[in-house]
Amino acid sequence: MSSKYIHKFHSEDLTIRASSVVTTELVREVQKIHQSFPIATIAMGRLLTGALLMASGLAEEQQVSIRVKGDGPIGELTTDASFESEVRIYCGNPKIDLAPIDGKLPIGQAIGKGLLTITRFHKFHKHPQVSVVEIQSGEIAEDISYYYQQSHQIPCFVALSVSLDRNGDVRGAGGVILELMPGAPESLVPILESKIKRGKPLSELIVGGASPLEIVSEYSHTTRLKESQHPFPIKYSCPCSPERVDRTLKLLGKASIAEMILKGTPCEVKCQFCGRAFSVEVETLRRLHDELVTTDN
Repeated sequence: MSSKYIHKFHSEDLTIRASSVVTTELVREVQKIHQSFPIATIAMGRLLTGALLMASGLAEEQQVSIRVKGDGPIGELTTDASFESEVRIYCGNPKIDLAPIDGKLPIGQAIGKGLLTITRFHKFHKHPQVSVVEIQSGEIAEDISYYYQQSHQIPCFVALSVSLDRNGDVRGAGGVILELMPGAPESLVPILESKIKRGKPLSELIVGGASPLEIVSEYSHTTRLKESQHPFPIKYSCPCSPERVDRTLKLLGKASIAEMILKGTPCEVKCQFCGRAFSVEVETLRRLHDELVTTDN
């Protein structure tokens, strides 16, 4: 399979499982959709890459939503990803511009302190599973790793990367998640930590054209890895539609819709995830208002 897919592996001794993905083209699309500046491009790219990798570990028709809500100037970051490798993302302030610190863009400073909320939607469960942890650094990879350790008691190593060129355009993006399997010896943890610390930076591997197996092998304690297919091409997908817009407008209530009707012009609604614009005609606004009145009566 090509780099347009998530690649999943496990070691022959069944001590670890890992997944990797190259999201360069996807993050370029995100940058174009949101017209984002470098800091937001990196933050969104890391988060949606992490979400895709997490979702690939679920079951069919299941989804994961990650919300990063810190007190930094980037505002809220929210991404939704499915087992089928569909993903979308929202950024509160995609035009954020902060000066580099020691030659690096301060992603953690842009996000700030706050909460990381991960919601898993299961097809056969009435209620989603919600986990909330404190943001550790705002670097996203560390925060997702902390979530795994706190919520699932699973030693987990996460690396996420978005590299930009001098013009701020996406040069390379991708990620890898490596988890210890149940029953794996605790002595394996420091071995993996040492291997990861000594390994090549993920950004270097991606830009250099390393294969998914080469990426995972760089962080694994063994190169004896078996691959299992995840046959869904990664893609940016948003389920917004006129019907969803109607439902959202009705949530505003009768009074707000009445104000829109009195203006006598169509209501313009723009999706925060994909940028798609919807024009809601006055006749539609009247219908939504009447439906609310009928429901109340």
